[in-house]
Amino acid sequence: MRATSKINPRALSWNVGAGIGYSFILTIIMALSSLILKGFYPPFQFSIAPVKSLIVSPVEGVVQLLILLVLLAFVFPTRGEIISKELKNVRKLAIFVVVGYLILSLLPYAITTGYIQTYVGLVIAFNIINGVVGGVGSSL
Repeated sequence: MRATSKINPRALSWNVGAGIGYSFILTIIMALSSLILKGFYPPFQFSIAPVKSLIVSPVEGVVQLLILLVLLAFVFPTRGEIISKELKNVRKLAIFVVVGYLILSLLPYAITTGYIQTYVGLVIAFNIINGVVGGVGSSL
C-alpha cells in the first residue's frame, strides 16, 4: 500500500500563488525604495537586493532591510488569540518568502550581461522560484 501525502493540494497551490505574489510585491517595494533613495542621493546604484545594497551603499541596504522587517511585522498580530491562530500559515509563508528573498535576490547580480532583458528575466525567475519554495516550505 502506498503512503499518501498529508499536504492538501489546494492549500499548497494557494500558498505557492500567494508566495509568488508576495515575492513580486517585495521586489516592487524594494525597487521603489531604491529609486526614492536615488532621488535624494544620486550616487546610489539601483538595487533590489538588500544584501548587495549593504555592501555597495550601506544606507540603502539598511533602509531596505528595515522595510523588509516592517513588511514582516504586519503578519505578526499583537492582540487576539483567534487571529493569531488564523494567521499562522500567513506568518510561515511571509518568513519563508522574506528569507528566500534575501538570498535569491542576488541572482540577477550573479549573472552579468549588457542586456536588460537578461536582468528582467532573472528577476522574474527568482521571484517565481522564491514563491514556489516559500509556498511549499510553508505548507510542510
